[in-house]
Amino acid sequence: MSDKYFTFTERPTPLYPSYRPMFRVAQILMILNYNGFGGKASLLKLHLFSWALKSTKNMEELKSFVVTNYKTRLRFFGIESTLNRALNLAYAEGLIGFSNGIYSLKEKGAQFLKEIDDDEELFSEEKQYLKFIGKKIPEKIIKELVNLWKHA
Repeated sequence: MSDKYFTFTERPTPLYPSYRPMFRVAQILMILNYNGFGGKASLLKLHLFSWALKSTKNMEELKSFVVTNYKTRLRFFGIESTLNRALNLAYAEGLIGFSNGIYSLKEKGAQFLKEIDDDEELFSEEKQYLKFIGKKIPEKIIKELVNLWKHA
């Protein structure tokens, strides 16, 4: 697999990288690996980290939430259709699995992720951030956040 390269098709209208499906697929694989327990995560956890990676402001807000042991307020994070489409693509390509509402990293996805990890420049900021947060946000905390927002 290491003899393959990332290729992009030039389009008449530029497309912001975060809207490109393979960009999102790479993010999903990194989130599952660095932030999911046993390479597994719920849809809400994937959306939380995807939201955080959208901007420096969001990244700082989530980081503050974690380093204060969940004491700072975390505003509602967005649910994005681009992430859902990327999940469908990753699943169809055999990179991730899905069972009982949980997404999981499969061997083919782990191999793809290794290529991303081996390139120090590719997603360097995202990898550093996701590794820093690590597995410090359990599913229980995400469920508590959602319950707070439902009753706000």
